[in-house]
Amino acid sequence: MKRKSIAIDEFDIADDYKMENRDKLELESRYLKKFQIIHAYAILLVPIPFTIYAIYHAAVHGITWWEISLFVIMYCVSWIGITVGFHRFYSHKSFKGGKATKIMLGIFGSMACQGPLNYWVSNHRRHHQYSDQPGDVHSPYVDKDAKSISGWFRSFWHSHVAWTYSHEITKTTAVAKDLLRDPLIQKLHSSYYIWLALGFLIPAIVGGLVTGTLAGMFQGLLWGGFVRLFFTYHTTNTITSLTHMWGTKEFNSKDESRNNIWLAIPTWGEAWHNNHHTFPYSAIFGLKWYQLDLGGQFIKLLGLLGMAWDIRTPSEHAIEKYKLRD
Repeated sequence: MKRKSIAIDEFDIADDYKMENRDKLELESRYLKKFQIIHAYAILLVPIPFTIYAIYHAAVHGITWWEISLFVIMYCVSWIGITVGFHRFYSHKSFKGGKATKIMLGIFGSMACQGPLNYWVSNHRRHHQYSDQPGDVHSPYVDKDAKSISGWFRSFWHSHVAWTYSHEITKTTAVAKDLLRDPLIQKLHSSYYIWLALGFLIPAIVGGLVTGTLAGMFQGLLWGGFVRLFFTYHTTNTITSLTHMWGTKEFNSKDESRNNIWLAIPTWGEAWHNNHHTFPYSAIFGLKWYQLDLGGQFIKLLGLLGMAWDIRTPSEHAIEKYKLRD
């Protein structure tokens, strides 16, 4: 199989996955809605007291190298799963990969605790179809007064947190039939809670092995599990909120997406968001030499290892075409 990168002039993910009428996108299910609300509140609220305790404990008693390492490693695993896996690979098919790549990215993405694979991809494809318009599940611009101070805060709260427990469930059959046709992807989707639990169990086991104590297991669970989840949750949600409210526009993306240099590193390149919304098919979000894109670099590494190929990027012609002029 030929491993290569592909520079594309014109292509939009929506052309491949055209959605039905917006009224037909939403799934009415009290059962699923109940689980959505429980899940949303759990990942928002549960990590908060643990993170406060962890910071207090570190300030009073110090923090060890292995606790920091566990946090960093699990943070990176979660972000690889979200930006490289659920987002670039599964949602936009910006590169291809084999069975090992599918499994690794599906498990890593599930460990981030942002919902099962079908759910995440369905919401994201819907977001692109209706970006910052009615039908977008997490746009800040649901409030007509979004650009006033009070409206800004209401819009930020909705796009950063409130949408997670208030939005209507998107039909996978309407926006992601390609996922439903893949048995491996459906196994990854249906085993979501196993991988979610593994994301907490692994750091707990490592902490126990390093220290040989139950206290060490708790510290591992604390830093690699709950503190990691607190930071991945909020850095991810800055993409749905702040990068549609604050930053620069370099391209005519026909929405309010922005590039935000301050968020680029903690979000693994996701904060080059105006770039992404202009060229959603691109596996690389950092289109200039100084736009550090850790997710894009990881995809290039997968390419070198033979685990990724047909890596899509916009051509110079496409970049020039959509560039905003003074």
